[in-house]
Formats: sequence, C-alpha cells, structure tokens
Amino acid sequence: MPPLSTHTMPRLISHALAPTILATALLALTPLRYPEVPWGQALFATTFTTLIPWAALIWARSRGKVTDVHVTRREQRWPLLLVALVSILAGLGLMLVTRVEPVMIQEVLLILAGLLVTGAITLVWKISIHVAVATFVFLHAFASQPYGPYLAVIMIAITSWARVQLSHHTSSQVFAGAIIGALVATLGLLPVL
Repeated sequence: MPPLSTHTMPRLISHALAPTILATALLALTPLRYPEVPWGQALFATTFTTLIPWAALIWARSRGKVTDVHVTRREQRWPLLLVALVSILAGLGLMLVTRVEPVMIQEVLLILAGLLVTGAITLVWKISIHVAVATFVFLHAFASQPYGPYLAVIMIAITSWARVQLSHHTSSQVFAGAIIGALVATLGLLPVL
C-alpha cells in the first residue's frame, strides 16, 4: 500500500468540513434543534441558501471558471458569492411570503450576515471562509450543549490546521475567519425575530 501524502488528511478534512456541507447540514437539520420548524421549511431554506449556490459552483467548476471546488483563488470568489447572495435573498423573500417559522428565517439571516461580511473582506483580502463557516456552525449548533463549546473549539482548530497545512491560508487568514464566524454565532444568541 503506498504511503499517504502529508496533505491527504488536511485535504479530507477540508472536503468534509467544506462551508457548503456544514451550512447545508445546519439548515437541513434545523428541525432537530427547533421542533416547531417543519422539515419542508428546512428543505426549502436549504435549497435557496446552499444548494442553488452549490450547483452554481459545480457548474462554474465544470466550465473551468474556478480552479477547484474550494475556490482557493480569491479573484474567482466574487461571482459565486453574488449568486449565493441573490439566491439567499430570493429564498428569504419567498420564506417571508409563505410565513415560515421565524427561527428558520433567523437561521438564514445569520448565514446571510456571514456571507456579507466574509464576501466584503474577500474582495480585498483572502479570509478563510472555511474557518468562518466552521466556527459559526459549530458554535451556533453546539455551544448550548454539554461539552459543546469544547467540541466547537476542537473542530475549529482542526479546520484551521487543515487549511494552513494545505497552504490555502495563512494563520492570520484562519484567525480572521474564526473571529468573523464567532461574531456571527454571537448574533444567533439574540432573541428570535
């Protein structure tokens, strides 16, 4: 059996903890954290917030418009961020019209806040969106659980390590991502709409 590359584990971690996967899981599983949210509403929110942008990324990758599915080249990010913004705003509009549960709207608004902040930063500096999303998702989903904050810190550290090991980010870029993710997770502590 050939030896594993030193980048095999960081690459696996980066794929498993990719922003789209984490945000999709967070939204799709909202009814487990908030039983008043029907599964159909969670699926609807997930479709506009992560699945349509993910489809746009796959399309862009197949057309050679981005070099990889993690969009490591900063200059390739803005068109996909714009697609995500439009899709999320359209989804929010439909969610408001169809009167989905307020907590579901709040979940999407938190992701939108993270997208706006990291999107603005990435236009001028390559922040780690991987770490920003991982920090938000793990703190938001687990902070109130027993040992949840410890699990969140471990997962944030693992994600940060993987991104630096792959040379996709510097330590300051992952640190900035963690700060932004933590700030957005803090917004989630505010009362529901």
